[in-house]
Amino acid sequence: MFDKREKLARQWLHGTGLEIGALHRPLKVPETVTVRYVDCVTREQNIEKFPELPVMDIVPVTVIDDGFELSSIEDCSYDFVIANHVLEHSPNPIQVLKNWVRVLRPDGILFTTIPVAEKCFDKGRSLTTIEHLIDDHQLYMNNAEEEILERNKEHLREWINISERAIFENRNPNYRHPTSEEIERRIKNEDMSACEMHYHTFSRTSYIELLVYFATTIATFVTIEEVAENSSEIISILRSNSIKQAG
Repeated sequence: MFDKREKLARQWLHGTGLEIGALHRPLKVPETVTVRYVDCVTREQNIEKFPELPVMDIVPVTVIDDGFELSSIEDCSYDFVIANHVLEHSPNPIQVLKNWVRVLRPDGILFTTIPVAEKCFDKGRSLTTIEHLIDDHQLYMNNAEEEILERNKEHLREWINISERAIFENRNPNYRHPTSEEIERRIKNEDMSACEMHYHTFSRTSYIELLVYFATTIATFVTIEEVAENSSEIISILRSNSIKQAG
């Protein structure tokens, strides 16, 4: 799976850029490329949080920031942004794409991968439609907190019943799935701001719909250069063609 990522990295990446949430599997880039790693916590905190991972593989964190927002990063300041298996964790992917392309210089590259729902533990979940994503974005822009919360809790309910169940059953043959009452109690008490589930699920077709909508409606200075299937994931390459940025 990683060979195709590396091939596209050699083809598209140059200069200095950011990689969001690399943890222990950073994208392998050409030696002439410089990467600054973004995470919401320090390397030491990641080592403590993930004791099952080899310590030497966990990347040094050079930018501590919310990877969805990049609020500490200036506009037009980097040649590329890498985000592998990050976008599906956001409840508002359109805004996240806006935030990522905002920091790109002219001709800058956004290198992203997302999992194919049918080929991972999300199999069986409903694919997120472009209409749903547009609605999510509008709700966030309108600060419709109650409606956002209800929609996100519905995503959590589906995550627990399908994705999380598949993960735990694969790890433990004696896994007991929680009852409906236990699930509802958890959903009621969940801190959604700290929830690390897959909010949204994609196929190749639905992901391309999102990219096309983004490049033709939200950020018209962006060009979709490539969308490639890669085992159980999809790689996309977007290019920023202007100094004008998404707001």
